[in-house]
Amino acid sequence: MCKMATTKSFLILIFMILATTSSTSATLEDVVTILSIDGGGIKGIIPGVILEFLEGKLQELDKNRDARLADYFDVIGGTSTGGLITAMITTPNENNRPFAAANEIVPFYFQHGPHIFNSSTGTFLGPSFDGKYLLQILEDNFGETRLHQALTEVVISSFDIKRNKPVIFTKSNLTNYPELNATMYDICYSTAAAPTVFPPHYFVTNTSNGDTYEFNLVDGGVASVGDPALLSVSVATKLAEEDPAFASIRSLNLKKMLLLSLGTGTNSEFDKTYTANETAKWGYFQWKSVIPPMLDASSSYMTDYYLSTVFQALDSQDNYLRVQENALTGTTTDMVDASVANMDLLKQVGKNLLKKPVSKDNPETYEQALTRFAQSLIDRKNLRANKASF
Repeated sequence: MCKMATTKSFLILIFMILATTSSTSATLEDVVTILSIDGGGIKGIIPGVILEFLEGKLQELDKNRDARLADYFDVIGGTSTGGLITAMITTPNENNRPFAAANEIVPFYFQHGPHIFNSSTGTFLGPSFDGKYLLQILEDNFGETRLHQALTEVVISSFDIKRNKPVIFTKSNLTNYPELNATMYDICYSTAAAPTVFPPHYFVTNTSNGDTYEFNLVDGGVASVGDPALLSVSVATKLAEEDPAFASIRSLNLKKMLLLSLGTGTNSEFDKTYTANETAKWGYFQWKSVIPPMLDASSSYMTDYYLSTVFQALDSQDNYLRVQENALTGTTTDMVDASVANMDLLKQVGKNLLKKPVSKDNPETYEQALTRFAQSLIDRKNLRANKASF
């Protein structure tokens, strides 16, 4: 079912390419910018390192030490741990600035990860962790701040197990669906509530009529959006019909879209792959343990494949950057191993990734590509500011 939904999304994108008649003469100020962050538990440290580098470059090149990621991106989307990072960099503090700077993301994982993923809190027959610490720390940090207060458009996915459908929390949907205006801590816990890892999350909001609306939510990865880049592009495209700031990407004019997609790493270990002979007699219990990581890896790969294909088809390949480590080994593949030793390894993975080439065909390092991306973000922001001053 998830595979069919993803394939359908790709076909829709291809149709939009074939149907597009939009002009590409819009100026840089009309470019729509999107940041997407994958799910992956404690592996969120990897995109945390990347975002720290990017925000540092924005501050350096824009000559503004107070610059924050939310100042440069029109849409920021995340699933699970990516949803948590999204909330950290878009939820306002008392000064109406982002709750966290990018260089505070990794320390957050180091401080709270060992308590969130504490095996002593779980039960043998239930989820691995009771989720109480996670929910409490989210509530302590985000308070009663709600979705409508986010500093930019956000896209955070979850799945309602009672209604059997995805729930996408976006500011732009609040006019039509005011019940989505939940607290950021409820949204964050819900997108992270992976089945078997944390208990599902129940909370209530109110409809436009004042009626109670119930949510029964689990991890957005269940909705097949472990990599929320395609979803984030879809939200931005929908906004193009309503918001003049997004008008330049009508008919999927990808020359006017900058998309940065951050992964949390995939597994390349030989002992995590299998042959047909090995699995020929496998039954339910053998497949049960290996299907989830296979689905995670394939979902991430296929989303990147779809987007790469579309951007390249419209001669806009330089407008899409996927930052992903495809060679995780050992404990770094475990999204709930929050030991200090493993978190140190994940931090190093992120640092090493910055030095790696973007692809076999592109010798440019991620560090260089992100620097170029940062300059484009700054140029776009400054052009918009100059236009607004006239």
